[in-house]
Amino acid sequence: MKLIGCSIIGLFMLFSEKCFSQHYADLAPGDKTATTKKVKKSIVSFGFFSPLNQHISFGYDQLLGTDIILSSQIGIIGPGVTQTTNPSKGGFLEIGPKLFFSPTWTMDGMRRMNAMQGGYFKPEIVVSAFSQSNTYYTNYPPSSTTNSITYTGIAIILNLGHQWIFANSFALDMYFGIGYNISAYNSSGTGNNFNNEDNGGNYYSYETGGSSFPLAFAAGLNLGVPF
Repeated sequence: MKLIGCSIIGLFMLFSEKCFSQHYADLAPGDKTATTKKVKKSIVSFGFFSPLNQHISFGYDQLLGTDIILSSQIGIIGPGVTQTTNPSKGGFLEIGPKLFFSPTWTMDGMRRMNAMQGGYFKPEIVVSAFSQSNTYYTNYPPSSTTNSITYTGIAIILNLGHQWIFANSFALDMYFGIGYNISAYNSSGTGNNFNNEDNGGNYYSYETGGSSFPLAFAAGLNLGVPF
């Protein structure tokens, strides 16, 4: 599922320039400035597919200068539109710079579409922490045991993405990335077990192979409003 999602995002990003080219009417003829007029320097966004993965995420981007944005995202693990037997509860935080290497220009190649539009490279740090309760049943004698497990992860992920600004009023951001994850696993029945008990899986902001295969994979689509 994740590989299919990454492939779709990659294909969309590859052909999007021809499909979504735009031109701002507020640029006067002969205006050779590198950025458009009335530049909005901030974006608030929402992770469009996050409710399908048992969390909701919100982001904030701030333009710092030419070709650089400070990007952050916060996620609340638990809410979602799908049902699960043992829901998790927790959160995550992402922060890193978007470094634009392929800004979008107008057809004459002289004017920037938008200071926050184009292809970018984003190294980021992600911190995740969540807990999950599992109930086990035995027949002889009939009884049940609830085991609480806490997962903590720190990941460094290198993302490639593209951000579009439509009509200077709507933002679409698509990305995928790969990096390393360091995780900790704590069970109420076994005590602390660092880096040797986590079998990996869904850390909500990314997928990881766990302690034995500590790679992290991320992909997403954010919808936002510039202001």
